[in-house]
Amino acid sequence: MDKAILDIIHRDFNVEETELVISELSSIGLHHVMAESEYNLKNTRLSVLKLAKGDLKEVIELTKSAKIDFRDVIMWATQIE
Repeated sequence: MDKAILDIIHRDFNVEETELVISELSSIGLHHVMAESEYNLKNTRLSVLKLAKGDLKEVIELTKSAKIDFRDVIMWATQIE
């Protein structure tokens, strides 16, 4: 997992949730993103974290959405400040 992503996880989630969040985000794989792009994968995971705002339940729901169409999650993340 990318250091920037891990930094956000440790900042936004309590110690008990950290491993669950990492597990959820790790379940989004290259086969879930266009062209099996590392860039798209990182962007998707960062978008999930941005939208979840420290809420584990949101991470779970957004991960499900990202596996269906990662572009939705990225688009939603660009629409918030």
